[in-house]
Amino acid sequence: MLEFNEWYREFWMRYLDDFVPGNIYDMHTHLWSEKGQRSLAPSALRLKVGISDLQRFSEQFYCGRKCHFLLLATPLKDMNPTAFNQWMAGEIAKDDRSIAAMIVTPAMTPEEVAGNFESGAFHGVKPYRVFAADPANARITEYIPEKLLEVVDHYHMAVTLHLSFPDGAANPDNQADLKYLTRRYPNITWILAHCARAFNANFMVDAIHVLKELPHIYYDTSAVNDLYSHYLLLKHEDRKRIMFGSDNIAAGGVPGKYITYADAWLHFPGMDKLEHCDSRAVPVVYEQLLQQKRVADMLEMNTSEIEDIFYRNAENLIAVLKKRLP
Repeated sequence: MLEFNEWYREFWMRYLDDFVPGNIYDMHTHLWSEKGQRSLAPSALRLKVGISDLQRFSEQFYCGRKCHFLLLATPLKDMNPTAFNQWMAGEIAKDDRSIAAMIVTPAMTPEEVAGNFESGAFHGVKPYRVFAADPANARITEYIPEKLLEVVDHYHMAVTLHLSFPDGAANPDNQADLKYLTRRYPNITWILAHCARAFNANFMVDAIHVLKELPHIYYDTSAVNDLYSHYLLLKHEDRKRIMFGSDNIAAGGVPGKYITYADAWLHFPGMDKLEHCDSRAVPVVYEQLLQQKRVADMLEMNTSEIEDIFYRNAENLIAVLKKRLP
């Protein structure tokens, strides 16, 4: 488990404590268990995290804030989704104010997805591009086929969607798919992860004017460290559709920052012992929060609007999702 330290506390108190409200509903977190998983490739994402681990981590790294979550699987190629969803159902039962999204793959049957919804444990699904034949250039229905979307629509649930293609939401195929799917399945709530995967603001400059016209979509802010991406989203979108997310623990909790250049982005872990400055890194989620704070200042957002982003928008959506199951 990633360790909280005094430098993190000092940074938080200096830059973030006056910005982050006392309540947080984190709409993008990941759990992982090795239970039932076999022959998976090594990955830094295979960090064993149950809900109690996530709660302890969040209380420490958010310096005492009260936290609840949308729990997502850690989507790894060749994972056993049935075993994982069974384990996840047990985890979500430990916190009645949090919700969970089941992992879905193209190989799953509609009956399996429906059964998981009927169990009452899940209020959404988490597909991922790694389950497509070409993860880097996949249409949305290549990693969540319409036979499964029909089930999600029937139960009026949510899809947390990580877009594929190098240019994310700016890609014409993604825009065409979102236009079609949001209208074809009007009972689905679409949560576009990572500010619609705008790790680099270049992909949001024009796309935001397409996305803001689409029905039934929300965004989570997880792991986006580009200030202008947050600015574009908050300036042009309905702020009631934007929700805080962290990508904790294995991604949001690691030291460093997602930096951008040209049409690219990558994780930069920081550098040791620079002569001219304090070179110690803080967690990615702190870098994200700092950008959100700066944009809130630039746009002169009030306390109520900031609280909406951190928990009220999520709580309102969760209340609706929880009413949808029999």
